[in-house]
Amino acid sequence: MMVDVSEYQEISTQYSNINLTVNKTWTKELTCTVDTSNFLSTPLFHSLVYILYSTIFITSLSGNGLVCFIVQSSPRMKTVTNYFIMNLAIGDILMTLLCIPFTFVPMLVLRKWPFGQVMCKLVNYAQVVSVFVSAYTLLAISIDRYMAIMRPLKPRLGRVAAKFIVSGVWASACATAAPIFIVSEIKRPTAWHEFCEEDLCLEQWEKSEHSQQYSYVLLTLQFALPLTALVLTYARIAHVVWGGKPPGEAESLRDSRMQLAKRKMIKMMVTVVAVFTICWLPLNIFIILWTIHAEDMTWATWPGMPYVWFVCHWLAMSHCCYNPIIYCYMNSRYRRGFQQALSCILRPRTNSNTGQQGHCSGDALPLTDEFKRGGIPEINCPYIKAELLIQINIQRSFEEFFIFIKGDLAGDLSQLEDAVYASDVIVESKPRPHDLMTRKMRQKK
Repeated sequence: MMVDVSEYQEISTQYSNINLTVNKTWTKELTCTVDTSNFLSTPLFHSLVYILYSTIFITSLSGNGLVCFIVQSSPRMKTVTNYFIMNLAIGDILMTLLCIPFTFVPMLVLRKWPFGQVMCKLVNYAQVVSVFVSAYTLLAISIDRYMAIMRPLKPRLGRVAAKFIVSGVWASACATAAPIFIVSEIKRPTAWHEFCEEDLCLEQWEKSEHSQQYSYVLLTLQFALPLTALVLTYARIAHVVWGGKPPGEAESLRDSRMQLAKRKMIKMMVTVVAVFTICWLPLNIFIILWTIHAEDMTWATWPGMPYVWFVCHWLAMSHCCYNPIIYCYMNSRYRRGFQQALSCILRPRTNSNTGQQGHCSGDALPLTDEFKRGGIPEINCPYIKAELLIQINIQRSFEEFFIFIKGDLAGDLSQLEDAVYASDVIVESKPRPHDLMTRKMRQKK
């Protein structure tokens, strides 16, 4: 929602002495000149705003763009979970392009809307859509993680189902933001705006109650629902992972590695919840309070209001920068993808001396291909707590196998690392005799 905190502030602090009906001799240049004594109008404040928002803008575009590149350039990265992460990155890129420049420039620098009626509707609508795409995708990721860890024997989502979910995320976001497109209008709400011909892009609701109700809906769907899902799913996963005990005799080296991996995983989950809360809670509270006190001129014209809005909005927008770090760079696959992306830039695709392709030719063969050639993957994973057991799903043509961990924790091998992002899962495929695979099948029967 577009909250114009500068509207009443400007009137109360800079233009309170304007009287259009009494003093006809004032010139437009005199009455419409911004008071440079106000800190909001000083070059220092403008420089601070540009630096802080430019940092978010550059970091978010580069980080989320790199995530999309890594997922698209590597065959092994094209998993269901990574599709969700890429959709989150796309939503954050859209938020970066629309929410940052089209919010802080009109409200904190120009303090007017110079882009016209059509852009007012489109920008406001697209801003809300991008915010909800990110929120709904976070919800989908948390549920996908939960199902991967807590319900390992149930079939995982396929790529077609994942695409339907992503489409549903965008459709839901577009539907949720529809009222904003309808009520966004170019207005000149005061006599000063009429006299100076300065437009503002505002939400024009028929009744103030409708604005309050919609604000509560946005708070629930964009913040409360995703936060609740993150807390419940990650708390349950952390409880199961932390409570598991390794089977067999105690081994100090193995147990210490497992404890390290557990702490890493739980630290990542706590980080996800904490960052989401810290970034989005202040802005949601501010919008609710602004909606409730919309008619209270004393509250709305408080001198510190623009600065409070600036801090709340900057925190919310900075969440776009943290998502690539939390969901991707804490994962070893994405770190390797980042290194590969740099090698693609710094090195040619083909070695001129040997004629062989370099690192940009794609990732290693998926484990399922190795498996179908008669090899059995060997797992070197610090948090696995039981012997490896391979189960072949004949209906899926030998393409799906599972790791069972003492009956408590399991995961699809091809997506295990994606489900537990913080763990450094190293999968090494070593060829084994084909009869070993047959023997495993017989033992299972």
